[in-house]
Amino acid sequence: MKKLLLTISCLSIINICLSQSIYDDFDSYKVGEYLGTESNGLWTTWNNNPGGEEDVLISSEFSFSPNNAIKLRSGDSTDVVLPLGNQTSGRWTLSYMMRIEPGYGAYFNLLHEFDAAASNWAVQVYFSQTGFGYLTVGSGVVNSNFTHPVGSWFEVKVDVDIDNNLASLILDENFILSWVWSEGSLNQVPTPNTTLAALDLYPAASGGEEALYYVDNVSFSEYEVGLSELENETSVYPNPANNYFSVKNIKNAKIQLFNVLGVEVFTNQRADDECVINCSAWENGLYFLQITKEDGIIQQSKLIVE
Repeated sequence: MKKLLLTISCLSIINICLSQSIYDDFDSYKVGEYLGTESNGLWTTWNNNPGGEEDVLISSEFSFSPNNAIKLRSGDSTDVVLPLGNQTSGRWTLSYMMRIEPGYGAYFNLLHEFDAAASNWAVQVYFSQTGFGYLTVGSGVVNSNFTHPVGSWFEVKVDVDIDNNLASLILDENFILSWVWSEGSLNQVPTPNTTLAALDLYPAASGGEEALYYVDNVSFSEYEVGLSELENETSVYPNPANNYFSVKNIKNAKIQLFNVLGVEVFTNQRADDECVINCSAWENGLYFLQITKEDGIIQQSKLIVE
C-alpha cells in the first residue's frame, strides 16, 4: 500500500484503535515530478503552492524502500509541509526515515499552527554534519549533544501525548529526551499551544551548515490505550512529589528519570514490582520518567518535584 489516509471507528477498548493514519513512501510517484501534485494534496508547501518553487521533486537517488524518496538540499527554495489535521487531543506518533549525506546536516520542525509566516513552531530539530544534534524548545536550546548517523538511513520518531502535554524524540528506537509539548519554539515569542498541526521539512542545518538529506516512509498515527495496556500502565504517586515517590507496575523494567535538559538523574533496573525513590535532594521542577519493560515497550510520563 503506497499511501493511506483513513478514519476507523473504535468498537472496543480491548484493542488499540487507530483513528487516523497517514503513510507515504513516495514509490507510486513519478521521479522528477513535484511531491505536492503527485500526492494529490496530501503534501503542500509553506505558502500552500504545490507544484511551485517551494515544492520538492521526487528522487530515486536514494530510498529506504524502493524506489523513491524526497531530497532536500541547501540552495533550493524547498519548504514542504505535511498537514497533520490540527489535532487537539490524543496520543500521536510521527515517524520517517532520514539519510544525511556526509559533510552535510539536516533539519525539521513541528508546528502548533500552520499559516505561513504566522505559523507557530512547536519544536525545531537540527542535525549537524559531525553527527551531533539539538532541539529548540521554549526560549532555549535543549540537549545539544545527542548523536545521529551520517551517511546511512535512520528512523526519526516524535511521540506527542497532547492530553498529558508531553512530547518525546526517539532516534532508531533510542530515547533522546522529552519536553513539555505546549512550550513552543524560538522562531517567535513562545505561545502556549497544544495543537499538533503539521510537519515541516526545510533544507537547513545546525550552525548554518549546508543541508543535504533524504526522507522516506513517512507515517503518522494516533493510538488509544486498550484494556490490556491499562492494566500494565506504570503509575507514579504522589505527583507532585516532595521527598519520595513510588513507581509501580515495573517488574523486570528499567527506570530512568531525566531533567528538562535531558540529563539522566536516576536509573535503576528493577526485579520487583515497585520502586520508592528519594528525590529530596533534587531541584524543584519538571522531570520525565521513562520505563523500559521486559517486552521492550517504553512508557513515559511526567513527574513534578516540589
